[in-house]
Amino acid sequence: MNIENIITKKIKNNINPFYFKLINFSEQHRHHETNNRTDYSHIKLIIASEAFVDISKIYRERLVHKILKEELKDHVHAIVLKLYSINEFELLSTQDLEK
Repeated sequence: MNIENIITKKIKNNINPFYFKLINFSEQHRHHETNNRTDYSHIKLIIASEAFVDISKIYRERLVHKILKEELKDHVHAIVLKLYSINEFELLSTQDLEK
């Protein structure tokens, strides 16, 4: 199973997202000398879930980091997290998601 499938499965099993998107932007970082990891060394996750209601952004990030501990240690060099409650997500425009 590739790393994208593992991350997707872990997030879906642990957070049950209303919305989930994994964006691989590793190609933009091929020139980095330290980029000796997989094709998924740089990723962005956009997640909207009821699991994020009434918890701060830092605790949302800690939750995702805990779930993806092994993947972050061994495969992913950089991760960008956009984590929203469902209400927060529904207030966003498409442009906000792309930032």
